[in-house]
Amino acid sequence: MVSSPARLLARSFSAAFTLIELLTVIAIIGILSAITFGVARGVNERAAINQARAELSAIATALETYKSAYGDYPQNVTQAQLLQALIGKRGPIGAVIDAKAVIEISRFTTSADPYSVATATLQDPWGRDYRYFYKVSGSWVNPSFVLLSVGPDNNLTVPDSSGIINNNDTAGFNIDNIYPQ
Repeated sequence: MVSSPARLLARSFSAAFTLIELLTVIAIIGILSAITFGVARGVNERAAINQARAELSAIATALETYKSAYGDYPQNVTQAQLLQALIGKRGPIGAVIDAKAVIEISRFTTSADPYSVATATLQDPWGRDYRYFYKVSGSWVNPSFVLLSVGPDNNLTVPDSSGIINNNDTAGFNIDNIYPQ
């Protein structure tokens, strides 16, 4: 049977997408891509936090090794002097020494080569220095150190006179600081 030109024309229009259908498909694709990018961003942020925790744990272990080798943790040091102590260039009270490194520096991001630049620091996944606080003799309840990353928002909560950072207090303390596990 031969089709008339009007039937062929009607059949070709019914096989095509309408503007509403195209806009609906584009809207659905846009919504799905927004959800995917949102989830990916959250995954990346969680990965950076986990990386910071792992690096802080490795630094804490290196500090314990340092203490067993020299009798105490590095005292009254800047972030750069802390790194110099961990690579065997400074003693506990800041004296320049030449000793074995207690940290494998190739596993970390540093601001410069710590063997050639004395101001190099250990940096977290957001490109900021890890923070180290040494006990003040006799004032902290727990004689040790506090080691942390300021986290994604770059706000620092400093330990109180007892050496404790109370992150449960919502009146001014920073809840996204990251500590070793």
